[in-house]
Amino acid sequence: MSKEVVENGLFRVQSLVDKLSLTERKQLSIYLQQHLTKDIISLLPIPLASHLLEFLDAENLCKIREVSKTLKDRATDNALWKRQCILAGFPITHISKSFNYNNNAEDYFFQLYKHHVIVQKNWERQNFSQHLIRAHSEGITCIAGSEHGDIIYTGSFDKTVKIWDLFNQSCRKSLKDHSEGVQCLVLGKSILASGSWDKSIIVYDITNDHSIKHRLNGHLAGIISLTMDPNESVLFSGSVDKTIRIWNIHTGDCLQRLYGHDGTVGTLMLIPRVSSLTINQEQEQYWLISGSNDNSILIWDLNPSEEQVSSFQSPSSPSSIKPQIFQRLEGHTRAVTCLAWYKDIVQQLEQDRLHDSPHSIHIDTLGFLASRSSSPCTNIIQEVELMDLDDPDSLIQSTNVNSESIQYHRQRNHHNRLDNSQIPSSPSNTVTPPPSPPEDHNMHTRNDYSNNMELSDTDIFHRSTFIFSASADSTIRMWDLTTGQLLHSTKEHTDIVWDLQCNESRLASVSSDGCIKYYQLSDSRPLVVPRTRSSFNIPFPAVTLAHIDSGVTCLKMTREWLICGTEDGVLIALEFFIRD
Repeated sequence: MSKEVVENGLFRVQSLVDKLSLTERKQLSIYLQQHLTKDIISLLPIPLASHLLEFLDAENLCKIREVSKTLKDRATDNALWKRQCILAGFPITHISKSFNYNNNAEDYFFQLYKHHVIVQKNWERQNFSQHLIRAHSEGITCIAGSEHGDIIYTGSFDKTVKIWDLFNQSCRKSLKDHSEGVQCLVLGKSILASGSWDKSIIVYDITNDHSIKHRLNGHLAGIISLTMDPNESVLFSGSVDKTIRIWNIHTGDCLQRLYGHDGTVGTLMLIPRVSSLTINQEQEQYWLISGSNDNSILIWDLNPSEEQVSSFQSPSSPSSIKPQIFQRLEGHTRAVTCLAWYKDIVQQLEQDRLHDSPHSIHIDTLGFLASRSSSPCTNIIQEVELMDLDDPDSLIQSTNVNSESIQYHRQRNHHNRLDNSQIPSSPSNTVTPPPSPPEDHNMHTRNDYSNNMELSDTDIFHRSTFIFSASADSTIRMWDLTTGQLLHSTKEHTDIVWDLQCNESRLASVSSDGCIKYYQLSDSRPLVVPRTRSSFNIPFPAVTLAHIDSGVTCLKMTREWLICGTEDGVLIALEFFIRD
């Protein structure tokens, strides 16, 4: 219908209305109101109405709930909001205890979505409560835990691994199986592995009251780093002896020894290869990323899937698969201490498998998610009484982590992992490393970077894998693994950056300078799910969430918590869901 026809029709209607009396106009208004505001969705069969509502995003579903009681019931359907949670990347299982709602309620998933939005808004506004836990008698070296729950594991120079319930602020259990300090932890669905300065790795069975499954020996010096494949079949360990070992978790056998670094292997990370991130890929191929005291990062090409575990029979087996160095990243001027993977691209592909027609989700719907809201206060220091169950007499009653009343014995220091004197001398090293692999065209070193750049979807985002690295040189660097390009370098800390972690929207880091910093990776535009942002902007500003006198050595970031360990044995738990 042309614009002229529409205008002509409106002119005729206006002419007719002008000729009506006041009473006739009132009758016409009532008639139009009854017919133009008819609730068509309420008249439809419930399955058809629910199907139509699936095409709406969370914001419009919230608006529909305000129209009428019938529409409120239809737009609060559990199936609709379960789908919204999945589309937004919110967990629907293994929920934190802070969400205490009847899971049989008709609006359970609506309330769950609202809970996740409140937590996300608190992260953006830096609204949190701070809890202090006197966790260990010596420095905390590592923290492990799931991304969604309240249970975490901590390792310390006091030779113990402790299991904590963050919600109840209590220690569930203490594992005392190492003879020297515990330096690293890795957690799977049913397996926990700990690496120690006693040169051993202990594999625990979580499903059997943390009983010891294997004790792995073979490294010639302390174990500094661990990582594990998602199937819990293969374990990777890095040591002060400069080697990486690959272990069969089921049998406890050492499958491979990898040489390539000239210093302590201080950090390990396993990520899927870009070529395997396809919807129809039957088995994933992996890259092993290693960082060392030799200031370099190596990318190893391997595949630790179940189908190939049988091929890793022994280092001398003709059929064994020898991982190859795919790329060497150089640029840090001191030891590489930690690595983090930006998982955005993988989340997108996983959600594409579940949803054929993704659409935008506007997270800024707090106004429509009525009733409970987050606290307007920022950086709340919450007074708590926290007890270490192994030492019932030790209590902290403080609102300041710098309290002089906290006294600890620091027999060991986190800086030991940077001390090359710990490396065994040649006579005691029974394994002679092969010469360094030759440089070739597949091994790139990129030292150029931009201080302000934009990565567009079409140019780089959908075919790249991004990682972050941190170092004793106080810098955090962002790399594109597919090209080896250094994309960005920032120096927000003034001392060694010991740990960092990132998810799809944020990055956190801790340092010997006592700072806990937070970086918002995504911009303020509406969140798009699956996440297909038109650009990824860097640099990203840093926010200091806390600053203490003691060095902060490790962290674990979950949906609702940011937990950090210090050289004094204190856990600093920042909770981003403000309890009533």
